[in-house]
Amino acid sequence: MEQEQPVAGRPVVVIDASSVPAQAAPELVSDALLAALARDETFAAVVRMPETTPEAMPETMPRKQRVADAGNRVRMLKRLRPGLSARCLGLAFVMPESAQRENARAIRAGAKLWGCPTLTTDDLARAQAWAEARHAAQPPSAAGEK
Repeated sequence: MEQEQPVAGRPVVVIDASSVPAQAAPELVSDALLAALARDETFAAVVRMPETTPEAMPETMPRKQRVADAGNRVRMLKRLRPGLSARCLGLAFVMPESAQRENARAIRAGAKLWGCPTLTTDDLARAQAWAEARHAAQPPSAAGEK
């Protein structure tokens, strides 16, 4: 689910994947980010990720499925990165601390992976404040707005 909350005349896109199965979250996030990029304006996004469970963790999936999922994520990032580099002021991911520990390596590489600044927290209010601050720190003319 995607919603917009205007901040200083620009949207903060809120992507709520918290209620979908962990395996479905990447596609939902990708689709929402592609929709935000299609609007051809700068934005920041808050992405609520699902609570992960031991059953949802990739280690419990068959190896063939893990490889296919990893390939899909790489293709998704390659498709999104150019647009995010050009128009995304930042992505704030909200996920439980346990999921942050399990994904620490990817989180540390966040800006490189996504092509824009990232924040990962378990606090929704902190994520929203960070996204709003990204807008406030970026004047519309410097952000490439029309």
